Parts: sequence; structure tokens; C-alpha cells
Amino acid sequence: MYEELQDIADYPNWLEITPIELGRSGENKYHIIRNNGIQFILRTSSSKNYKRHCESAKFAGFIHETLGLNMNIPVEVAACNSDKLAYTIYTWVEGVDADKKILNAHTPEQVKFGEKAGRLLKTIHGVTAPADILPWDEFYNPRLDTILKRFAETRITFRGSEETVEFLNNNRHLLKGRPQTALHGDFHSGNLLFTRSGEYGVIDFDRWCWGDPYMDFQCIRRSCSTAFARGQINGYFEGSIPRDFFPLMGFYTAAEIIISICEAYPISRNAIDEAVRYAERTAREYDNFGGLVPAWY
Repeated sequence: MYEELQDIADYPNWLEITPIELGRSGENKYHIIRNNGIQFILRTSSSKNYKRHCESAKFAGFIHETLGLNMNIPVEVAACNSDKLAYTIYTWVEGVDADKKILNAHTPEQVKFGEKAGRLLKTIHGVTAPADILPWDEFYNPRLDTILKRFAETRITFRGSEETVEFLNNNRHLLKGRPQTALHGDFHSGNLLFTRSGEYGVIDFDRWCWGDPYMDFQCIRRSCSTAFARGQINGYFEGSIPRDFFPLMGFYTAAEIIISICEAYPISRNAIDEAVRYAERTAREYDNFGGLVPAWY
């Protein structure tokens, strides 16, 4: 069983290997329990992604050292399965899934949980990007070109897809002059845990990048409740929301639903259908991106 993992040096010490089905990373993830009771998370993907494994581990280590967050800390990056797979071993973050606790709370408490998450995200964004990286618009516009080209090649449409693409093309000017910080890349309630101390543990930094801090709000509606999402925005800005926030959040949200469909396309029909449903719901909340503030806020 799990023959592709057996040439990992520590493999003989593993008592339990449990696949983790949640997430959108495209990697294989496993919860590992060693014979000494220590738990960790193993992430594997094609060996062509080895460089990304190294970069993600380096970034996670840097963020942990800089901010002291309760998060997955890298232990080892290497290759296995005769160098066909790259893998990273991270420490395990113990806690209760935030989604479960939030959904069992009353609306005012859900808002407070969101406010706390917003303050955590603000802390992550306190880490500024290196000075020598490309200006944000020069980095993101070519990426957006690639995203839109891939989407056109899928020939998939959804209610509001034309308006979504038009909105993206007509609002590229919003990217000019944006600050850049550390980004989690997939920040929502599903990647948060409640620890015994009552604080958040944050997981899955595998989509990290340097970029516009507002881009970390692109996945906000993947959180389990709109009350939590509202709270996250209010907690992040401490109640004073800048004028440019909602246009940019809408821009990155529009791009994110297109990306989700592109990622689902090679997986399965079910994955595509799920991505399309998410895209249509999101477009509807933004009045097909004719409205800057989403209906749920």
C-alpha cells in the first residue's frame, strides 16, 4: 500500500497514512501518524513541481519565523518514487475545523470569528514583499492574459461569463501602483483551525505569493458563512474600508472564478460542474460584476 511513498526514509516509522481529500491544490495530501505519536502532513505532486515545493517550504518557514503563527512548518523537502514525485513534510496543526465551529455559532458570533480572521490576515500582510520584484501590474497582467486564454480554450460558459471577462479586461487599470506583501493565497475559513488556546491555526500556504494584499480576499466566499466573510472585511479594516477595496476585491474574485474553472477542466465533469455553480453564484452576488459591493455584504 502506498508503494510510491515507500522510499521515503521515515516511511517504516509510519503507523497510519490517511489521505486528505479536502482542498483545491491539485496535490496529494496525507495525514501521517508516526510510531512515536508525532503527526505531520505529507504533500506530494509530480517531480516537475519540486522547485515549487522548495519555494513553498522556504516561504512557510520564513513566515513562521517572522510572525510566529501556529501553522504548518516545513520539516523536509525531497523526491520519492524513484524521483517521480516531489514531496514536502510539514508539522501537523492540531485543532478543530473552523467551519464546524463557525456554523454552530449564532450570527453575531460568526461575525466576531470573521473579525478575528481579518486581524490575522492583516498580520500576514504586514510582511512586505522584496523591493526587487516586478511592479504588480507588470506581474499580474501577463498572468491574467494566460488565465483568460486558457478559459477561452475550455469553451466553457456560465451565466455571467461574458460580463465577467469584460469586467476583467476593462479594469486592469486598478492594478497600477498596488503595494505588495506576503499573501496566503487561499485564505478562507476552511483553512483555519481553532486550537485549544482559542486562537487560530492557519494551514495550506501552498498558494502563497507576493502581491496585492487585497487579492487575499478573492476566496472570501469559500468561507462557510457570509456573516464570517463580513466580519473578516470589517476586522481587517477596523471598520474603515478604503474606497478602492471593493473594486479590487471584485476584480480578483472575477479572476478567481475563471481560474477555478480552468483548474477543474482537466479533472472531471463533476469538478467542472461544481466550479461553474460557484462561478454563477459569485457572478450573481456581484450583479454580473456590474455592482462593486457584493450582495452578501
